[in-house]
Order: sequence, then C-alpha cells, then structure tokens
Amino acid sequence: MPHREPILLNINDNEANRYAVSRILRASGFQVAEGGTGAEALQLAAELRPDLIILDVKLPDINGIEVCRRLKSDPHTSNIVVMHLSANYIRTENKVEGLESGADGYLTQPVDTAELLATVRSLLRLRRAEEDARRAAVQWKTTFDSLGDGVCLLDGQGRVMRANRSFVSLFGGSEQAVLGRSFAALLREAAGGEEALPASCGEALDCREEATVCLGSRWYRVAANPVEGDGGGVAGAVRILTDITPHRQLQEELRRRAAELAEADRRKDEFLAMLAHELRNPLAAIVNSLHLAEATQPQGAESRAMRVLTRQSQHMARMVDDLLDVSRFNRGHIELRRALVDLRQVVQHGVEARRQSLLDKGLHLELTLPPEALWLEGDATRLEQVVSNLLDNARKYTPVGGHVFVGVTVEPRGPERQVVLRVKDTGIGMSSELQARVFELFVQGEQQLDRSRGGLGIGLTLVRRLVELHGGHVRAFSEGEGKGSELVVTLPLTAQAVASTPAEARIAPPEAGAARRVLLVEDNEDTREVLRELLEMWGHEVAVAEDGFRGVERFPALRPHVALVDLGLPGMDGFQVARKIRESEGGQDVYLVALTGYSGEHRSRAVEAGFDLHVVKPVKPDELERLLNQLPARKPRA
Repeated sequence: MPHREPILLNINDNEANRYAVSRILRASGFQVAEGGTGAEALQLAAELRPDLIILDVKLPDINGIEVCRRLKSDPHTSNIVVMHLSANYIRTENKVEGLESGADGYLTQPVDTAELLATVRSLLRLRRAEEDARRAAVQWKTTFDSLGDGVCLLDGQGRVMRANRSFVSLFGGSEQAVLGRSFAALLREAAGGEEALPASCGEALDCREEATVCLGSRWYRVAANPVEGDGGGVAGAVRILTDITPHRQLQEELRRRAAELAEADRRKDEFLAMLAHELRNPLAAIVNSLHLAEATQPQGAESRAMRVLTRQSQHMARMVDDLLDVSRFNRGHIELRRALVDLRQVVQHGVEARRQSLLDKGLHLELTLPPEALWLEGDATRLEQVVSNLLDNARKYTPVGGHVFVGVTVEPRGPERQVVLRVKDTGIGMSSELQARVFELFVQGEQQLDRSRGGLGIGLTLVRRLVELHGGHVRAFSEGEGKGSELVVTLPLTAQAVASTPAEARIAPPEAGAARRVLLVEDNEDTREVLRELLEMWGHEVAVAEDGFRGVERFPALRPHVALVDLGLPGMDGFQVARKIRESEGGQDVYLVALTGYSGEHRSRAVEAGFDLHVVKPVKPDELERLLNQLPARKPRA
C-alpha cells in the first residue's frame, strides 16, 4: 500500500522559533501546519491527524507535557509521533519528564538543522514501521479469524496463547473461556471427559501425527505441528481442528452401502446357486424322459419335435451349468481336478461336440491342429468348457453363412513354450468399449428386442476365470463393429513331453455289466420315476425311496450293490443318509453315488460322508449307464 506524504504540526508560542523550524522542514519537502497554543495543538491534531507534532514544552495555556499526555491518552491521536522541542527546559530531568509523558523524542534549542531533520525522519520511519506492523496484524487477524478450521497456538506448557474465532466458538464462545487454558483439558471437556486422548490431542507438543476426535455430535481431525524455539527445542505447538463430520458421514454411508451391496451380492450368488439347483431337478426329469422315450421308440421313428426337445434341453442344461459356475466362482468354490491333459484332444472333442450346432445355423467351421500332442496340467472337463463357450459365443454373434475358425499353435515364451488357442469369426465384431469389458459378468454384445441371440452374458466370464485358474490369460480382438472378432487363449505347456496317454487319462470303454440291485433315494417324483424306468430298462433291480428316512429304512432288506442318493432330501439330507448307511450292517459294501444339483462345492462333503462318487444333475443317461456297467461286482474292502 503506497504511503502518503507525511504532515507535520509545529506548535510553538515563539513566532521566530516557530518560523525557523517550519522553514527548515518545508525546505526539506515536508507539509507543515502551525499553532501557538496547547489548545490549538489538540484541535489541529484531531482535525489533521498529522504524522508528527513538534511540540514546545512551554506554552501559554497548556504546557507541552500535558498536551502530550492528552494526545497519547486519546485513541484517535495516540499513534501520532510527538517530539518535544524546548529552549527553556533543557536539563536532563526535563527531557525525562517529557519522554515519560509519552513523547517519542526530545530536542533542545538552538537545534542543529541536520539533527532536527535526522530526528524527524527517524521518528517518521518508526511511525511508518508501526503502521505497517499494525496493518499486517489486522490483516493476519482477519485472515486468522476467517478460517473455517479452529486454529490455536500453544505455549511451552500446552496452554492456548492465541486462538481464532472458529476455535473460540468451538470451546466456550469467548476468548476468556479459552485463552490460558490447557488444550488437552479443553478437548477432554468437549469430548465428554474421555481420559485417553491421542498424542496430538494431549500434552505432547512435539507430536506431528493427526488424530480424530468426537466433540459433541461432530467429528474433527486434529493436526499437530510443533513450534521450534530459538535454541532449536520445542517452544510450543500449533493445533488445527477441521470439521470432518460430512466426510465421516459420507464414509459411514459408503461403508453401509458397501455392506448392503456385499450382502445383496451374497444373496444374488445364493439365489443363482439355488435357481440352478431348482432348475436341475425338472431338467433332469425332462432329459431322462427324452432319453427313455427315444430308447423305447422304433428305429428311425424319432420325430422332429423330439429332436427339438433334446437340443433345447441340452441348451438349457448348459445355461444352468453356467449359472451355477458363476455362483461357485464368486464364492470361491471352483476346484480344478488336475491331471495331465492333451489340449489337442480337448479342443478336438470340444469342436466335435459343438460342430452340429454351428452347421445347423449355416456356419462354415474350420479347424487347424498341430500334429503332436500338447500336454499341460489341467482339468480336461473345464478346458473343454472353455472351448465350448468360445464356440457358442462365435455361433451366437455370427450371421448365417459366416465362418468360424479354430486354430491351435505352439509359441515360445522364453525358455518355455505356451499353447495359443484362437477362435475367430466373421460376425458382428466389437467396439473398442466392448472389447475392454467383454469378459465382465453379464456384459453382452448389442441385442435386438427379440433377443434372438440369447445367452446370459456369463460364458466369456467363465472362460476368463477358468483360463486364469489354469495359469493362462485370454484376450479379445476386433477391428470394429461388423468386422468379426477373435478370442485368443494362452496356456502354459508342461516342461516334459509325454509319449502316450497317461493311465489316469484313459477311459475304459463301456462294458455290459451284470444286473445290479439299485436303491434310488430321490424326493422329486418325476425324476425318481423316470430314473427308475431307465434303470429297469437297463436290466437292474430297483427300489425307490422318496426321502432319506425311507432310504435308510429300506437299505438292510435290499442290501443293494449301488445306492443313488440325492443330497437335497427333506428331513434327513443325503449326507446323513450316507453316514447312516455306512454305519449299518453291510453298509461298507455298497457303492454310494451322490446326486446333486449343487455341483462341485458338495464334493468334499460327500466324500467325508462316505460317498464313492459324485454326479451332477441332470445326469446324462448314457453316462449313468456307463458308470453302473463299469463298477466292479463287489466293492473292494479298504
């Protein structure tokens, strides 16, 4: 802020002396007003507010010392610089008396011109510095009080020396209630008498940590900073209290919503699992009934309607499997049954299983495989599921007459090798946004209102998760909408080559087994009756039970070779049935086969309960027939 030119007031009853001093000052560029009495000095000081008054001590009405006292006692004129100038009162005690009255300087006449001007300039500089300091203090105080945060300065004993308006209003509303009080005590009172306070809220002045405290109904973050003294030690501290109640409320709301979302997600997973389980029971009855009807029809008498029912029931079974797999992935219940697998054979089986559905839509299928076996550690069933889902995706989004290419190559990866499976189509393609999200759950390409492409948007999610479980990764590529898509799966190969199929990978061909005594424990009437008819058609002796209690009750009289037990029985579940049977006479000789709509998550519990095998609904009739035929006539003793 620019300074104005200083105004000087020269008060002297001696006209000659007054003239001489005023002339010297004016010659040096100062503005000078004059007066000859004490009353004029007081009047002109109130009107002009000069920067400096040169005041003679001896005046005809009020002496200069009294005038100085009055000027300094009036808040409107107290900041005016007063310099006594006297030709009569020149002793030391006179100077002391003048200075004690509030004067800022004292000169005696005759005075040297240079000394007069130097003293005037010095006193003016002092006044200007005081004004600057006063103005800065006002600005600092204004800024300090305008802060929304509560700020205080503590002394070496942790007492509040200064505090802004926000801090004062937080602790009592008046400076008298705050200044000089212990900061820790103030907090303790406001917090309701809590004894244990964080270091930044207590007596530790050298603390730099932040803390959170509750004062009344609001939450504050307390920031702490020590103030160093001249010797380098801690002379005090600054404490800043920031109201974080809205932020904390938002955090609480976000936590609450996150908990609600987690609970909703958990219930969704449970619902999907339950839905898949409940769908499996009627689906099992439909699939088995179709198989029974097909088996009892004359050769070549299969109708178009039967073919449609068979094809659509298989499609429903795949969707139910996908639903259940998603639920199991989300709950961490997916377990791979690892073995040494020839990926070349897996891909070939997967393509052959989906070939007809591709041809039925009018698509051209091309398959390229390397001549050698491609061994890796994995779950053959799950890897075939990857291939099937990729082909289903290509079929869904490729129009009639399009091409689907499946290729497998081996590529180096440093000292190791990796196998790359590519499924490429000439379908509708993907935008860049869709490519980034295509493997997320329930994300699909654009669907028409009639949802002619169908699907749930979970097939590629399962592909990604299954591939990652095998230590690989999958990527999606497309040049844009209408330009087809390519899905690339990369999997690590085993370090050693295998000359032949391992023993555990060989599947024994179905054998015509002897008739078995079979106990079927199933609560769903349709499923139970259809399975009974199928078992009897295959030549087995069958007894049925509609719940666990009757199954356990009928076991001793029947002494079956095989017991097919549904796990989800009312009253006594399948696990309890298995334990009861194993504890009964002859219970160690029977083959116990668990039937479940929940799939893999019950496998370990089934083994613990005493089951030998675990079969997922809907049970494929040919697989069930092969299973019964392959079981030895007697179960070997452990």
